[in-house]
Amino acid sequence: MVLLMTPRTLVTSSFALLSALSACGDEGGPPDDPREPGCFAPTSGPTYHAGDVGLDEVWTADTGPHIVEQDVRVRNGATLTIEACADVQVAQDKTISVAFPGTPNTGTLIVAGTADRPVSIHGRAGARWGTLLVQAPGTAMLSHVTIANAGNGNFDEGATIRASGDGEDGADPIVFVDHVRIEDSLGVGAWFDRGASFAEGSKDLVVERAGQYALEVNEHALHSLPNGTYTGNGIDEILINTEGTKYGGVGLLEDTTLRDLGVPYRVGTSVGDTLAIGGRQDKRLVTLTIEAGVTMRFLEGGALKVQTFTNLEPSTGALRILGSAAQPVVLTAAQDVPQAGDWMGIWYGGVPAANNVIDHARIEYAGGDCRCVLATCSAIDQHEGAIILTGQPASAFVTNTEFSEIAGHAISQGYMGTLVDFTSTNSFDGVLGCEQTLPGANSCPAPRPECY
Repeated sequence: MVLLMTPRTLVTSSFALLSALSACGDEGGPPDDPREPGCFAPTSGPTYHAGDVGLDEVWTADTGPHIVEQDVRVRNGATLTIEACADVQVAQDKTISVAFPGTPNTGTLIVAGTADRPVSIHGRAGARWGTLLVQAPGTAMLSHVTIANAGNGNFDEGATIRASGDGEDGADPIVFVDHVRIEDSLGVGAWFDRGASFAEGSKDLVVERAGQYALEVNEHALHSLPNGTYTGNGIDEILINTEGTKYGGVGLLEDTTLRDLGVPYRVGTSVGDTLAIGGRQDKRLVTLTIEAGVTMRFLEGGALKVQTFTNLEPSTGALRILGSAAQPVVLTAAQDVPQAGDWMGIWYGGVPAANNVIDHARIEYAGGDCRCVLATCSAIDQHEGAIILTGQPASAFVTNTEFSEIAGHAISQGYMGTLVDFTSTNSFDGVLGCEQTLPGANSCPAPRPECY
């Protein structure tokens, strides 16, 4: 019988093995000694490695250091286990890959360090090595390990860890981290693309002295980002590469929560990049929740779209911004010297779902070109807004929110229906257009008011 395993089950089974390895006694000490915690000097190394690993290969501390002379590939169903205290030294430009190249391929990497017996993976004699590449459906379990001096891999954004999913719908949880340190990456600390995400339970990731961003991730990895430290890098931000809308997709396809991890999120890699929510073919509602304290920074022309397309049907996306008075959620421009209209704003395609919430937020420097003409009874020539509604909401779901330096309107009600008054609990400063516009109707007031 052949047992077929998804990336999720592979990670789960690998975690069980990792836990068992971590529970074992310390290797490398005198056999009859109490063996205080810590690592012992190896007695039978070094060991040299190149090419495909064996079916079940173990790199022990006692046979170290383990020197990667040429690219090492964990594939064809193989499992490579790097035991606690092991020292791995990688030659310049060389890589360690899992399930690559794929057709597809499979493979499992387990790095089984412990708190007092960590693993070290670094460049040989300080060399700048390539990357640790994990390609779905391959998986990696990384525990108590420091990975340093990487980022010289080809086409890997200068990343120390590169995780690549299968590019199909949803997330691929192929990398588990527990007390992992990434140090001195040439570019980004870790790059997760094509739907790759961290596995459930990942925690305590530290990225320090990366040349660029701490992390670059696709939208389907956002829910999985572990707690940790992401400061002290070239750019102290988490970069969201909006793959869904950029490569012909529709955006987030699964419910996602964006947490405050101590650094802002930068949305997009080029002008006009959009983070979109929803658009599933089965029309199931997808909700993005943004927790208190989060800051999102948008590039020129960028937007946050709750369903990209407009129709008269219930939207397939929802947005819940749950800020607080002490920790508002901030949606702003990414420019060094921001100005009103630098980014578009929040677009709601279709009839907004009842669970939409924007509470205790600050929306600033929005109102850029939406390239849209919407229904309205206001005497206006342009329909840009920090928030644009193309369907009538059930309630005034925007509360305790500050609109600041908006090039267009604060709230553009661009649908056929009745006005929903958003002005009572919100504040408006530097809004060049209307605080809110009047939606379209079969019979508009005469003369038409400019604002309401």
